[in-house]
Amino acid sequence: MSHANIPAPLNSLCKDNNLFNQKTAVISLVGAGGKTSTLFWLAHEFIRMGKRVIATTTTQMFLPEENIPVLLCRSPHKLPAAAFPAPAVACFAGWDPENGKVRGFSPPEIDALAKRHLADVLLVEADGAHGFPFKAPALHEPCIAQGSDFVIAVMGGQAMNQPQGPHNVHRWPLFSAITGLRQDDCLDIAALRRFINHPHGMFKQAPPQAKRIWLINRCSHIENFNGGLPELLARCGLDAIWLGAVREFPPITHVLLRDEGVVTDKNL
Repeated sequence: MSHANIPAPLNSLCKDNNLFNQKTAVISLVGAGGKTSTLFWLAHEFIRMGKRVIATTTTQMFLPEENIPVLLCRSPHKLPAAAFPAPAVACFAGWDPENGKVRGFSPPEIDALAKRHLADVLLVEADGAHGFPFKAPALHEPCIAQGSDFVIAVMGGQAMNQPQGPHNVHRWPLFSAITGLRQDDCLDIAALRRFINHPHGMFKQAPPQAKRIWLINRCSHIENFNGGLPELLARCGLDAIWLGAVREFPPITHVLLRDEGVVTDKNL
């Protein structure tokens, strides 16, 4: 597929077209502030590109939109290929009526499913945040498949330059310990750098081979970061930073790629 046919944000994922042709590309989403919306935006983008998609989770998540069929099963890696209809299916272990969410599979089960190459892309929600725009992972979090090719860390941009505390950060004591912020301190570039670089921070448990993408959701203005994002991109081992609002159009307004500056595509 020509890169001219690929939306600008997904160029961060599709530089190596052989990845999608030779294996199932596993994309794990962690963090807070829009993971589920991001997952299904990505699903629709890949479908438009002619890719086959499986969406799932290693935790719990809300059901997908009506136009994506849902498959409930115990062991997806043991099902026949015909159980995964084109172009997309959402696959889960079961339904939890108490919280209105579906349950997913363990990271090893995700890896086993990916090895069967039943789809081009396997999108995995690998974290939970209870509706907060930002979070720090607990000891058992996130639940990332070790075969992940990409880890996308989502953050609610409305938290930037705002006082922080238990009211807007999930697992605030852990976040405070990692960033050094005290309650009502503002979230600034320095604190973000500490959180991104910390082994128990934003990309905790991301496999070494995985490309790291930071999505700042509900924030379409790069000026809000006072020019600090290129520094974070260069100093924090990130492969790309996306800014936008995945429920709006265009969903992504700015893309920063390592050593390539800022890319803006108003046609998204």
